Amino acid sequence: MNNHVVKLIAVAFLAVTLGGCGGGNRFISNRGGQVESGELVLKDIPRRPAQKDYIISYGDVLDVVFLYDTPLNQSALKVRPDGKISLPHVGEIAVAGMPISALDSLLAARYSEILVDPSVTAILHDFQAPVVYIMGDVNVPGGYPFRSGMTLLNALTLSGGPLKTARKSGVLVIRRIGPDHIVGIQIDLREILDKKRFDLDIPIEPLDIVFVPKSKLSSAEDFVSVVSDLLIKPSDVYLRGWEVANVKVLYDFYRHSGNPY
Repeated sequence: MNNHVVKLIAVAFLAVTLGGCGGGNRFISNRGGQVESGELVLKDIPRRPAQKDYIISYGDVLDVVFLYDTPLNQSALKVRPDGKISLPHVGEIAVAGMPISALDSLLAARYSEILVDPSVTAILHDFQAPVVYIMGDVNVPGGYPFRSGMTLLNALTLSGGPLKTARKSGVLVIRRIGPDHIVGIQIDLREILDKKRFDLDIPIEPLDIVFVPKSKLSSAEDFVSVVSDLLIKPSDVYLRGWEVANVKVLYDFYRHSGNPY
């Protein structure tokens, strides 16, 4: 796990903790270690910029094409659960989490050991559909296909909704904006459901993580038992840059928030 990213997230959660009670609609931004937090202003919620290059993920299928050394061409190489592909003469290469354009350079470097000035290109043959992750005290936690126009309530509905034990006052949307910019958007779900504040039913983006805390967590071990198996592909989240599987960070955030358990 990238300790720098985990530190960013830990600082962000600490800032929210120091900000006061555990309920309400709040926003926190951590950009390069500069932490800002306060009341949520809906029109100012940042969106993730469009990616300039596709990031290879688990389950993606690649073609590797040589311009001159065509016998080495490989088609329909599926990225394995360990994030690697296998190629003749050079063996295994870790590709998950890498921009596809960077793979061209890596392949050329690896094959330059056996070829003179190799010309090789990686082509995306097939890819995994974008997902959102619904974690915490919901009926069926996991990763779900993202749909255009998806909102917070839509996402929670996919998971079967919060359980009776869920703390609806502190639903958290975690979003990575850039390499060193992570934001947390806390929504009081009760205001949407009871007060008809549908403006708080915020848009969800691909790879967002929606976390619904449990109202009573007696220990870190209890928290781990709740969230340890919630993601279908937790390592996919790591390579996308979230690296939020440090459940102790999330546990500490909710344990120290103002609302009693």
